[in-house]
Amino acid sequence: MNWAQRRKLTYVSIMVVFFAVVAFAIYHKANNVAATCFDRKQNQSEAGIDCGGPCNNYCAYQLSDPIVEWVRVFPVTPGIVDAVAYVKNNYPTAAAQNVSYDFKLYDASNNVVADRTGSTFLGPAGETAIVETLIPIANSTVALTRFSFTDPIAWQKISPTFLQTVINTDRNHTENFDGGTRLTATLENDSRLNFLNTDTVALFYDKDGNVITASKVLVPALPALQSKVVYFTWPYPVNNIVRTQIIPRINPFTAQPL
Repeated sequence: MNWAQRRKLTYVSIMVVFFAVVAFAIYHKANNVAATCFDRKQNQSEAGIDCGGPCNNYCAYQLSDPIVEWVRVFPVTPGIVDAVAYVKNNYPTAAAQNVSYDFKLYDASNNVVADRTGSTFLGPAGETAIVETLIPIANSTVALTRFSFTDPIAWQKISPTFLQTVINTDRNHTENFDGGTRLTATLENDSRLNFLNTDTVALFYDKDGNVITASKVLVPALPALQSKVVYFTWPYPVNNIVRTQIIPRINPFTAQPL
């Protein structure tokens, strides 16, 4: 090999090394991006792909669905009913922002009388009532009501301090008027959080602990450290009321600090 050939080989070798270094740098950069909870990989101590560990979402296998304690329908007027599912979440640091559900109403022959779907949120640990109002059933009689969550629930982590939120509902009064019944309730927001569009559910119980009827109103705004008077009405007299339960369904995902 003469001098010219050696020089040419040297140049080629330098170019090969140069391009190899560049290729390695590009590969290293592409494969050493900082781990996140949205990279579709299980890394950074995650319990699954982009869930658990430092991520805001729980993995699907970590938490089970809430417990549905009972499901009932209540007549409003002939041919119209309200459906209620009483649900309990046992997890103090888990909430779900968008949960799909389905009420199915059946007659005595197991025919579907009505099917109502919807979506809502679920707050952390506690009992709540999911209500669908004014469901038409024509001339049918509802013999069985079923409730189910229709999609996997995407649980998210919530600060344990949210459970310290207090909405006092002790001040309420029931009266009959013009052939109907009215419940006046005062919601006292003792927290430093403002709540918007709060579904508020009222349940009446008899002496045996059975739910007699239910109603729901929407409270557009429940400011921090303030109170709000709300009214529930029924177009018929409700008798034998022994206990009243009022459930303000406060949403942790729309709460606004004072």
